[in-house]
Amino acid sequence: MPFLIVIPISIVTRQVLPGLMVGLLVGSYMMHPTLLGGIDGALSYILRELGIPDNLRLIVFLYGFGAFVGLVRVTGGVTGFAKWMEKRVSTVRGAFALTWLSSLATFMAPDFRIITVAPVVSHVFRRLKVSSRRVALVIDLTSTPLTALIPLGTVFVGYMVGLLATAGPHHGLAANAYHLLLLSLPFNFFSLLMLLYGLYSTFFARSVRQSTAETEVDAKVSPAKSPKRLHLSPESRLRIASQFGMEASEDLSVSREIEAIASRQTDQADSSQKDVSSDALPDPMEVAAERTKPNMLNLLLPLALLLVLTLLLTWWSGHTGATSIWQALVKANAARAMLQALLITLIFSVVWYAALRQPIGKTMFGFLAGGNEMMGVIVLLALVWAVSAVSSDLGFTTYMERVIGGLVPAAWIAPVLFLFGCAISYVIGSSFGTWGILMPIGFSLAASTNASLPLIVGAVFASGTFGGFASPLSDNTVAMATVMKLPLMEYARVKLKPALFVAGGSAALYALAGWL
Repeated sequence: MPFLIVIPISIVTRQVLPGLMVGLLVGSYMMHPTLLGGIDGALSYILRELGIPDNLRLIVFLYGFGAFVGLVRVTGGVTGFAKWMEKRVSTVRGAFALTWLSSLATFMAPDFRIITVAPVVSHVFRRLKVSSRRVALVIDLTSTPLTALIPLGTVFVGYMVGLLATAGPHHGLAANAYHLLLLSLPFNFFSLLMLLYGLYSTFFARSVRQSTAETEVDAKVSPAKSPKRLHLSPESRLRIASQFGMEASEDLSVSREIEAIASRQTDQADSSQKDVSSDALPDPMEVAAERTKPNMLNLLLPLALLLVLTLLLTWWSGHTGATSIWQALVKANAARAMLQALLITLIFSVVWYAALRQPIGKTMFGFLAGGNEMMGVIVLLALVWAVSAVSSDLGFTTYMERVIGGLVPAAWIAPVLFLFGCAISYVIGSSFGTWGILMPIGFSLAASTNASLPLIVGAVFASGTFGGFASPLSDNTVAMATVMKLPLMEYARVKLKPALFVAGGSAALYALAGWL
């Protein structure tokens, strides 16, 4: 019942949190059918799951990772990296190559990559007369699909490991969560095929001439406004002249200067009115970053330290008795190692920024603002844990084994789960939400049918990646359309075509892999 409630409510509201909250309450009232028993039961499940050390460790990691991203933004690291990119582009092919290479420094989160790279390359490609839609698609292709495949140093990997660590014990499957994640990555067929499609479409499928033609079409659709000459009354000219200490004479240069001032004031008023009417508020971290001197080292140095420490500490936590690096990684407590690496990096970053005489107030603002941006993910994860726990107590695994396990062949579990997840993720627009809803179901199906667990996990992660990439409700789609000044639904349709093609190929691969 909890999952039968979570899915339709999430689809109707296009939000995952309401569905999870209602599902948790329904499951709690089924366990404790009294007036306040369900409320107390829901709180007990949430507090119990939050009290598990590994879950608390993941929450601290997610908040700390958001703080890390906030720090590199407000201290000018992102702006410095952007300016470095802009100076090194002269050809279309070089611009696309640099766009792909920039993912080496901006892979930590899809939104972070979009906010960092898109504003810079949009100016470069506009100068090279390349279509904004094509540029946006290339950046999107190297955002969510790429981040979902990188097993360290990303906001995805912490969430993925937390889901796997929670779903395993609840469904009677003991597995090292990080090891299972590594085994599932080759089965994220959607991400792998999207990256291959991205490489082909970027460098081989379309010519620069076609891109230029698209740019000309875009210009015809939204032509630039021609400047209008303002007709000012003598009283208005006198007021502006006296305000700026000028003499309101009939001299042509003075007259044009007065008109320019009046035009700027009109544009500012129009812009202010537009902002108020659309409720568009500036991002405080972006405002802080604009007032900071760009410095690329403020991004690259902490990022390099984070990646090196993550690998080193992960190996160290499992090296005792291991005969190879791979065996050490399999035995390691990756969640603890990632948190240790992150905390050391945060301490180093604060000291580094202080040595560069960054104001401590700005540093703390970036730390807290970045961490607070992860609170939505933390609440989502806490509710997923609680719903999984109450479903386990209600006998969810036993039911799946008895009913579905005997009806659905193991070979069909992965493709059906993938296509079902694609539909859900496209409607709700959330990778994290889809993973949270489907991962417990995937574990139960794997336990009941003896299907390959890495294949099932890979299919679930791939289905959420589809929605994160293609859905018009996805944060990534909205952010890209906003930054690149593209119509949201039109751009979503542009992305949907290759996404559906790749999803079809992925479903066929899941069917083949399940049969093999």
